[in-house]
Amino acid sequence: MVGARDRSRGWGSAWALGSVLLLGCVIEAPDDDPSLCEDLRCSINGHCRDGECYCDRGFLGNPYALHGCQTTMPGLGCTTTCGLNSYCDAGACVCAEGFVAVCGTGDCLALRQLCDTIPDCPNQADEAPQTCAQQVVQPWTVIDDCDDGVDVSWRLWSRDRDWAWPSADDVFVTDGVGRPSHEEIECLKGELMCLGGEAGGRSWGVGVDGTGQCEDCCFYCREDAVDFGPLACE
Repeated sequence: MVGARDRSRGWGSAWALGSVLLLGCVIEAPDDDPSLCEDLRCSINGHCRDGECYCDRGFLGNPYALHGCQTTMPGLGCTTTCGLNSYCDAGACVCAEGFVAVCGTGDCLALRQLCDTIPDCPNQADEAPQTCAQQVVQPWTVIDDCDDGVDVSWRLWSRDRDWAWPSADDVFVTDGVGRPSHEEIECLKGELMCLGGEAGGRSWGVGVDGTGQCEDCCFYCREDAVDFGPLACE
C-alpha cells in the first residue's frame, strides 16, 4: 500500500509539473500582414485587418460597402433601414454616388440602368416615359424674408409623378434671413413642380409635405431659372 501511495504521489507531482509547463508556454501570434489590405477598400468608419474589413467600434453594418458602417449612437442614425445602394447621412437615407431612387422601394438604381429598354424596377419605373423624358437642370432661388430666427426648410414636389427634391426624406434649408438661397435640380422637361416650405410653425406654398394646394407656387420644369422670391412672415 505504501508503494501504491508513493506511485500516486509521483503521478500527481508529474501532472502538476506538466500543468506548470503548459501554463507557462507562450504562443506568439504572427503580426498582421499589411500587404493583405493594400488592394482592399473598406467602408468609411471601417478598417482592414488581415485582408478582411471590419466596422470601427461604435459602428455596425456592411464593412465592404462605402457607407456600410453606420453609427450605433441613438438619435444620429436613420429611423429605418436604408435600401440597396443607399446609406444613412444625417438621419436621412440618400443614394450613393452614381445611383438614383426611381423604383419607389427605397432602393437606389444605377444611372446606367435608366432608360436602357431593360426594366430593373419591379414597377418598371426606370423605363417609364416620364423617367426617360428629357432631363434639364433648373436653378431655383428662395429668400427667407421672415426675421423670426428660424431658417426655412423647403422642398419641390412634382405634380406629374411621385417625386420630390432634394428627396422625400431631406429638405433644402435657406441661408439666413434676407439672403438668397440657390439650389439646382434635375427635372423632366415640362413637368409641373410646386414649392413648399415651413419654419417656426409657418407654412408656405404646398407645405413641406407637399399636401397643400397652391397655384402661384408652381412652375414648369425648363432651362430658365426660377426666382421664387421672398417668403414673408405674413
